[in-house]
Amino acid sequence: MTNKLLAIVSIAIALFIVPVSRIARAGQPGAQDPRQHGYEHGYRDGADHGRQDQERRVGRNFHDNDYLAGARDYDPSFGDRRQYMSGYQEGYQAGYDDGFNDRGGRYGQLYSGRGGDQGGGRGRGNSPDASSDAGYSQGVAAGQQDQRKNARSDFRSSRGYQGGDAHFQDGFERGYQDGYGRTRYSQDGGGYFPPQGRSGAADTRDGQGVQTRSITVPANQLWTPTTIRVTQGDRLTLSVTGQIQLRANDAKDVARAAGSLLQRFAANSPLPKAFAGALIGRIDGGQPFGIGDQPSIIIPASGLLYLGINDDSVADNTGQFQVTLSW
Repeated sequence: MTNKLLAIVSIAIALFIVPVSRIARAGQPGAQDPRQHGYEHGYRDGADHGRQDQERRVGRNFHDNDYLAGARDYDPSFGDRRQYMSGYQEGYQAGYDDGFNDRGGRYGQLYSGRGGDQGGGRGRGNSPDASSDAGYSQGVAAGQQDQRKNARSDFRSSRGYQGGDAHFQDGFERGYQDGYGRTRYSQDGGGYFPPQGRSGAADTRDGQGVQTRSITVPANQLWTPTTIRVTQGDRLTLSVTGQIQLRANDAKDVARAAGSLLQRFAANSPLPKAFAGALIGRIDGGQPFGIGDQPSIIIPASGLLYLGINDDSVADNTGQFQVTLSW
C-alpha cells in the first residue's frame, strides 16, 4: 500500500474514531472532563425538551433559557464552568434533535456500561449530582436489558433500585425510561408498582394509594424530585407554605411561593421573566414552567415532576417551601 493511500486510510479512520471516542469518554464513570459532564447533562435535558415539544406539536425551538445559559445543575465540583457550558449546549442540541425527531437516542452509547458502584455507586455519601448520575447510567443499562428480554418494566423491585438513596432512585427511573424506550414504557404501564402509603413513588393515573403528597423544596437546591409521575393534561391542586431567604447579606430579600417580595428578577434563572425565588416546576428535563401561589396547575407534559426555585444561584439561599400536592 502506498504512503498516499495509507494517509487517506488513516484520515478516514480518525474521522470515524474521534466522535465515537468522545461518546465513550463521556460515558466513563466519574468523568472529570467538565465538557463531557456538561454534554451528558445537556443531552438528557435536550432530549426531554425535544420529546415534549414534539408531543405538544409545537414548533422546533431549543433556544430556551436553559440552553442559552448552558449551566443547569452546574456545580463547581464539575470543573471549569465555561467548558461545562460549552459541552452542555452541544449535548442539548444533539439531544433535542433526537427527541424532537423521535429518534431512539444514544443513551446506551453515552451512559450505559459504567458498571457497578463506579461514578457515584448507589448514592450513599455522594453529592446529589453524582448519586443521580450513577442511578441514571445504571437505569439505562437495566432498561435496555429488560427491553431485550421483552420483560415488563417492574424495575422498582430490583435490588439495584432499592439499594440507592432518593437521588439515585430518581436518576435510575429516568435512565430506565430512556433505556427501555419511553413509548413502550408508557404502554407497558410505566413500571409503576407503588407503595400504598403517603410517601414514595406515585402515579397520578394508577388509582392506587393516597392521592396526596407533601414535598419539602429547599431553597438551596435548584430542582427537587417529587417521585410523582404525572400525565399531560392532569390538574394538580397545590397548597404552599413557607418563606425563603434569597441573599444572605440582605435580610429584606425574601420570597414566598409567588416570588421575591422586592419584586426583583434574576436574569439567569430558569424563568428570567418571573420573580426571583418563585416556585417553579419541570417535567423530566423539559422546559421549566411557573407555579407560584396558584391553587392548581395543568400539567404540560408526561413524566416525572420536579419542583424548583427560580434563582440564578441557589447556593446562598436558606429556608424552604412546603408543598402539598393532590390529584
